[in-house]
Amino acid sequence: MKRNFINQKELSDKFWNIECSGKIQTISFGKTGTKGRETVKEYADEKECLQESEKLIAQKIKKGYTEIQENGEIPQKIELSENEKADIYFWDAIEKSNKYKKAHWSEYDIDEHIENLTDHLSKFGKERMILFEKTLQEKLSELYTAEIAELSIILECDFKKENEVYIFDDYLSDDGFLYFRCWLLLKGKEFFEDIKADIQFFVSGKYSFDVADCWAEGFLYVADDAYAQNHEDEESIIKDTVYELYPENDYDGMNRSMSREPKGGADLHTMYPKLVEEIGELRSK
Repeated sequence: MKRNFINQKELSDKFWNIECSGKIQTISFGKTGTKGRETVKEYADEKECLQESEKLIAQKIKKGYTEIQENGEIPQKIELSENEKADIYFWDAIEKSNKYKKAHWSEYDIDEHIENLTDHLSKFGKERMILFEKTLQEKLSELYTAEIAELSIILECDFKKENEVYIFDDYLSDDGFLYFRCWLLLKGKEFFEDIKADIQFFVSGKYSFDVADCWAEGFLYVADDAYAQNHEDEESIIKDTVYELYPENDYDGMNRSMSREPKGGADLHTMYPKLVEEIGELRSK
């Protein structure tokens, strides 16, 4: 048995081949276009060798590898654009620095996540940090919408309940709304895409968060803090560089606008009944 696989998902461009001859398993792997490395393992018998090899194949497929024919031509990797690479770097850093992705919400700590993220970024060069900061600013701008503002109102603003209807104060400070959007981004790519499409995904049962702590101001300074770990006397150099290279990314400027004014009062209960009722009940406890 001999089977060949490649993984060209996102930034990957790797091959992984496996061959069984009797009770001997041979695996070769590495970057596409190179000889790679080889490992050889001997099992008790041919049956065990095949069984263990099938397990490894299943794991590789789950990780994004696809099978090609033994003598099939390996397709050339399509080069990603700078924006595509930056997007991958950004979400990958957020995910890898979050040690509590699958834990109960009560175990998650925003400050610890931000600290881990800063340490993670500090291992890379200035160029990667600039791309991270650029993407952060772009994502913050994408979340500057009436719907996301309404989610912030539901989660954070004062409210009262009259005749079974929740009525919200609709005041949002610019800084508070910015820190709230930072908090949303720390939840990862899948949540970001879901919540942009419909804020009611917040109570879909797919996610679990501490709604009493919805600000993540420290996220704004991660790239500069990461750079500062290895460079003295360099305050705000990453953020300043991004401002110079990408002035259109002014996520906190005065020219921002939404497609409509965010709703408040009793309108939110009418617009998002399930979201308002679940969050209202939770916040009333």
